[in-house]
Amino acid sequence: MPQSQQNQHQELDEKCTVIVFDCPKTKQTEQPSNTSNTALTVATTVSCVKLFHVFGYIILGGLDTIIYKYQNTTQVNGKKFQHPFIQTFVMEAAMSLPLIWVIYQKFKKQLYVDVDPSKKMMSTWRDYLWILIPSLCDLIGSTLQFFSLLFIDSSIYQMMRGGSIIFTALFSKILFKKIFLKYKYLGLLLSIIGLILVGLSPFLFIGSSNSANLNMQYVSIGLLIICMALNGGHYTSEEYIYSKYNIHPCELLGTQAFYGAVIYMVILLPIFCNVECKFPNGVGCVKVGDTFYFDNFSQYVSEVNSNGWLLAFVFFGIISKCVYNLNGIFTTKYFSSLTRSIAGALRTLVTWMVGLIVTAVGARKWESLEYRTCLLMTGGYIFLFAGNLIYNGVIKVPYFKREADIAAEKKQEPLKIIQIESDHLKNIEQKQSCDYPLSVKTACN
Repeated sequence: MPQSQQNQHQELDEKCTVIVFDCPKTKQTEQPSNTSNTALTVATTVSCVKLFHVFGYIILGGLDTIIYKYQNTTQVNGKKFQHPFIQTFVMEAAMSLPLIWVIYQKFKKQLYVDVDPSKKMMSTWRDYLWILIPSLCDLIGSTLQFFSLLFIDSSIYQMMRGGSIIFTALFSKILFKKIFLKYKYLGLLLSIIGLILVGLSPFLFIGSSNSANLNMQYVSIGLLIICMALNGGHYTSEEYIYSKYNIHPCELLGTQAFYGAVIYMVILLPIFCNVECKFPNGVGCVKVGDTFYFDNFSQYVSEVNSNGWLLAFVFFGIISKCVYNLNGIFTTKYFSSLTRSIAGALRTLVTWMVGLIVTAVGARKWESLEYRTCLLMTGGYIFLFAGNLIYNGVIKVPYFKREADIAAEKKQEPLKIIQIESDHLKNIEQKQSCDYPLSVKTACN
């Protein structure tokens, strides 16, 4: 090769990266293997299963609220079916059922867990104590939610739960040291505005109302704000456990619920069933004889057995809670706790539409049909949902850069593509038994 040509190539080597695009195979050899087809099929199936968990979380999450609203608005012997604390216990017992399957699979040594070498296996009782954190968050939050659902519309209840993204973001920043750009703060601000509008909607356009019930609505809104913080802690602590340990989602859910069921059965239910309820006019209390208590187990069993539809909806509630929470915990595992928050915001539409239909046909009063209240709630929901989408970078707001925008800007430095032809490259091309010419390009800075 002439000296001038050698110098030219040395100069190119210093400034450029040579990219060789290998020759395509002939048509006779272009047949995919059975292995690649199988891998593609498995990957597609896994993706569909992951999406199924997300959509299941949305649909069942909406119907779950409807099921419990039906229970709370059922009259048995002239009295409302009001047992929020026993409902929480039944929910915890239902969600612990997957733990039976996990124990059986472990006994047969057939429990499959995605093992990440960088994470620990749960092998000691201290490891399992970590699950007590999300368990307590869920236990307390569920108790307050069931109590609040006695006094407020199901859609307001569901929308207020959707505000948990605010606390999820806060705890994620503290626990995982996540860095927030300005667009995330904008999303959180819109979510807060939405929560304020939704929280005010039951009170701005009310007519004559019983003062005791109205006061309980105020209390319920306050309790739901506490629930948002507890839900944020629940989702984030689950994500933390997944980041540190190799654990099957069914085992995490079942162990959480088992802790909750034991705490309720041993400590909380004996208290709620034996402590007198002092709320004004007995609102939210269970009357046993001439005394009001927070709850009563024998009365719960008697009322359920005397009403077939109520018994059916108690059974539906057990199934929905079990499957719905399984979908939620798989959503956290395969995506993130924030994805679970977005799915939780979407399930509100299911609850609201069903509630409006039931109220409009006169079956039961689950929602307010006052148009100004509906408009205010619609505005609040739009702010809530938009805040969720902006926070997670789904919606791009002008002048608010996302991480993806910053990364794209760094890659937009122009590359000069030049064609290299030399005796050396021709020799390489000749050695390749190709039906097409070898394409060689160089990308230079």
